[in-house]
Amino acid sequence: MQSRPPLPPRGQPPQEEEYAPPSGPPPGFHQRQQQYTSSTTSAPPGFPPVPNEPPPAPSAWNEHFFYSNGRPTPVFEALMKEFWKRLDPRGTGYIAPEVFSKFMEINHFAPDDDVWRRNHHGNLIFSADDVADYELKAAWEAWYFDHKVVVRNPRAKQLPYGGMPMLSQNGFIDVMAVEIAAEPDERLGGLNNALRHYGVWTERGPVPRHVLPSVRAPELQRRVDAAVARSQQTAKERLDAAEVQARIEARGRQAALDIVSDYRYRYY
Repeated sequence: MQSRPPLPPRGQPPQEEEYAPPSGPPPGFHQRQQQYTSSTTSAPPGFPPVPNEPPPAPSAWNEHFFYSNGRPTPVFEALMKEFWKRLDPRGTGYIAPEVFSKFMEINHFAPDDDVWRRNHHGNLIFSADDVADYELKAAWEAWYFDHKVVVRNPRAKQLPYGGMPMLSQNGFIDVMAVEIAAEPDERLGGLNNALRHYGVWTERGPVPRHVLPSVRAPELQRRVDAAVARSQQTAKERLDAAEVQARIEARGRQAALDIVSDYRYRYY
């Protein structure tokens, strides 16, 4: 049994380093396969022959996905770029919220863990897409995930501070790095499901647990805490702005009633 590979040194991951996955099975695979086959062709006296089944598929993943500070390594970035090719086949550089939400669903994110899906409910004024976009935009701004904002429905009434957030490739890698490094045990199964669904590096087998962080890095925890604090502050500011807007509208309605009242008093 091979020992667990050591953690890589601390440091910032390269920005644009290209990663080339190895082709073919890992070294020693064919030898182990022959040993496994030979060991299953014989059985103790008095027992039926052991079925000659193929050995379980080994995992060719041996590089850690994250540094000890929680930042992604080149192999993780390369893997996310392979997913990105499936999500942005036209090479626009950005993906819509519903595309990313579908990717999260394939990664086994629960609806409550997906901001866009959780808030995809319309009302009498705004569509479900607009409401979900509004909440997702606020979340990505709090986390500083790279994105741009466009107008989804130019002819529809626009939410204040709203718009459709379009996630960039760098933002996508950042989002997934935070999600997986923060909760590796919860995200491992979904990540392997996404590998199968999109057909990404399936020859390497499932991603093993040991390539993910054993615990959440303190640096990542500080980032989580800061993002939560910004989200709470943004929510408070939006609530205050809504209250001010309501008071202005109420004052405007009262002023209109006063004008009507004066008009009737003078001429009737």
